Amino acid sequence: MGTKIETVTKSRTHLSRMENGAESSKEGNFLSRMALNDNKAGMEGLDRDKINKIIMDTSKGSRFYESELKREQQVNQRIEKMMLQKAQITEQQLKKAQAQVDKMVSELEKTCDLSKVIVHVDMDAFYAAVEMRDCPELKEKPMAVGSMSMLSTSNYHARKYGVRAAMPGFIAKKLCPDLVIVPPNFSKYRAVSDEIREIFSDYDPHFQPMSLDEAYLDFTAHLEQRQSWPESSRTHRYRSQSLATDEKQTRLHQEAEVTDLSPVLFEDSPTSSPSLPGSGGSTGGAFEVFGTSVEEAVREMRFRIEQKTTLTASAGIAPNTMLAKVCSDKNKPNGQFRLLSTRGAVMDFIQDLPVR
Repeated sequence: MGTKIETVTKSRTHLSRMENGAESSKEGNFLSRMALNDNKAGMEGLDRDKINKIIMDTSKGSRFYESELKREQQVNQRIEKMMLQKAQITEQQLKKAQAQVDKMVSELEKTCDLSKVIVHVDMDAFYAAVEMRDCPELKEKPMAVGSMSMLSTSNYHARKYGVRAAMPGFIAKKLCPDLVIVPPNFSKYRAVSDEIREIFSDYDPHFQPMSLDEAYLDFTAHLEQRQSWPESSRTHRYRSQSLATDEKQTRLHQEAEVTDLSPVLFEDSPTSSPSLPGSGGSTGGAFEVFGTSVEEAVREMRFRIEQKTTLTASAGIAPNTMLAKVCSDKNKPNGQFRLLSTRGAVMDFIQDLPVR
């Protein structure tokens, strides 16, 4: 369903969760703003308590800590004000508000448009991937792009230590002493981004770039045209010395949703993870033929990006931009996920999503 419906239906529990968050941030000297945010690919299963302790011990006394402390205090003041307002709400007022929300949801559902096919494309660890491509020895090391003051991104080796974007480099080095921090080169990243955007424009001339490494595309018109395309228009060549000759890669199943890990991102990719179709050990497949479905069209786009830049992309397919954004995180890195354009599928999908 539309993102407005999702926001309205979940807002009923938001205040209570805020209250719990405010209480937890007051325990000891812990700042919830500085806690490890492991909601990122490659950071699953980390020891949060251990990492959070290192973050707090390392940051105390720094300007970063003082800045975060000030922001946390401001947030808690706003929360306390809202909780006071909540305490003054009567049962009658609450029931009236719930009825108004239910009516709003009903009206929004009547205007909901599920006819669009929106794709969110997000390059995988973009800045880090570009640096590893241009300096191959970095592939085997935990590395990040940024400075001791702040990191822009990190590769998947570094994420295993809790190192991620928007983290000061001095904290990251404490988490991972062997971390290599590479200064950013935005002119280089813009040049690579331009190459990627040339491919985007073939699928949606009016695509919406959100940053150098992500964009929203409306595939609706492209898919209509694609149905009548001959096979030759859906055939693309592998680059020279491509992954097609890499014996470590295995052929992808036809399900476009499964995840694929690229050696550009990290060397110790699980052997059970399939790669892009046609990129297996066989050297006979100099070309790849793609189908007419939305999954195939998006897979084709990701394939072309990788062949042109050697970098991988993840994608989410959904009826609107916000849902597509969430979907693009489902099978990172180098994967894609489609949310069917039905009310039931959408409501089931958002039911268990965290409010944040």
